[in-house]
Amino acid sequence: TAYFLYPNLEYACASGMSFLALDTKGDLARNYGTIASQCYGYQVAVIDLRNPTKSDGFNLLHLVNKYMDLFKEHPDTLLYKAKAERYAKITAKTIITSGLEKTDFGQNQYFFDAAEGILTASILLVAEFCPPGERHIVSVFKIIQELMAPVPGEKGRNQFQDLMDLLPPTHKARWFAGAALNTSDQAMASVMSTVLSRLNAFLDSELEQVLCFDSTMNAERFAAEKSAIFLILPEEDQTKNFMAGLMIQNL
Repeated sequence: TAYFLYPNLEYACASGMSFLALDTKGDLARNYGTIASQCYGYQVAVIDLRNPTKSDGFNLLHLVNKYMDLFKEHPDTLLYKAKAERYAKITAKTIITSGLEKTDFGQNQYFFDAAEGILTASILLVAEFCPPGERHIVSVFKIIQELMAPVPGEKGRNQFQDLMDLLPPTHKARWFAGAALNTSDQAMASVMSTVLSRLNAFLDSELEQVLCFDSTMNAERFAAEKSAIFLILPEEDQTKNFMAGLMIQNL
C-alpha cells in the first residue's frame, strides 16, 4: 500500500486521470479521497459496501433514467432516445455476462442473448413508466418476477407477453424482447429464469441502500471530469465482490 499503491494514486491525481480504487478496509477512501478532493480538485464518490447506509448512491440505471427524461422533454431529439437505449443495453449485458467467460455459454448462448433482450426491455420500461423514486435495478427484478405469472385462462402465456402487447408495435422494448417472445412457452420461462438468477445478486437489504439511490458519480462524468471512485468491499463478505467487476465493466 505505502510503496506501490499510494505512489500510483498520487501519480493518477497529478496527471488528472480518473480512477476507480478497490478498498477492503476503507483506508484508501479516508486517506486519499481527501487528498484527491482538496489538493487536486477531484470529484470523489465513496461506494461503501461495509457501511451501506453511509455510502454514496450508485444507481445502475442512472444514465438510462437521465436520457429517458431528456427524451420525454424533447421528443424530437432522437439522440436522447438512442442514448437511453444504448445505456440500457450496456447495463443488461454487464449484468447477464458479469463473471462469465465465453466458454461458459456453450449451447446456452441463445438463453443468455434472449435474457439480455428481456432485461434491456424491462430496464427501458422502468425508466419510462416508473415514478422517480422507483427507477432502479430492484424494481426491474420485481417487475420481471411478477410478470412471469401465467395469464388466467390462457395456457402457455405469461403476463410479460401481455404487457408487450400493450406497447405500440414500434416500441423498442418490444423489439429487444422479441427473441424470447417468439419462442415456445418453455423456452420463454427458461429465459425469464435466467434473468432472475442473474438479478438475484442484487437482493440484499444493505446493497439496496446503495443501488436504489441516485448516483453522485456516473460513467459519463467519470470520463469527462477528474473523478475518483472508491469502492469499499468487506473482505469477510465475498458475496459483494461481484460489484467490482460490474462497476469496472460499466465504467
